[in-house]
Amino acid sequence: MSDRGESQMGQDFANNRSSALTPELIALVNASTTAAIKEAMAGMSTMMAQVIQEVALTPEKLREATKPYKDPVEANRAIREKMRFRQEEIDSEKAKRLTRDNCPHKYKTGHGAIGVIRNFYDNQPRGLCMLCQDFFTPREWRIGAPTEKEPNGVAYIAPAHPQYQLVRDAIRQQEG
Repeated sequence: MSDRGESQMGQDFANNRSSALTPELIALVNASTTAAIKEAMAGMSTMMAQVIQEVALTPEKLREATKPYKDPVEANRAIREKMRFRQEEIDSEKAKRLTRDNCPHKYKTGHGAIGVIRNFYDNQPRGLCMLCQDFFTPREWRIGAPTEKEPNGVAYIAPAHPQYQLVRDAIRQQEG
């Protein structure tokens, strides 16, 4: 207690700041707080809009995400293997053609190496060289690739194999 005889309660009233806030002052504080919150939320919403746009799952991003991973080393190896395989096929075809062109179609003993095949639908005999695997066909009807006019294919007559006479010789040799 003090010398003056005043109570402590009177001093508390003097230090109480709530009595200093008038309704106008409270409205001003509320308005400024609301404006600050709106401004902060506006800034946050623009920032969040950018983040949501970056994170959004678009069809392009979905395709990119579901695309399987391709190892570049493995892809390059596959390309090299494919090129090597194509070159091997080309070399193999050249070797077959060279073998067929140089084949005498006869064994070393002098007998013909043509095997006669008689079980075709048109009953015309065909021949197969047992040394070079060349197939001897007679003149026959064939159906080619389809066109717009002919969706089932174009029928044409294919010429006989240039050495088809060897098949006839093999048939005479078997019969005779």
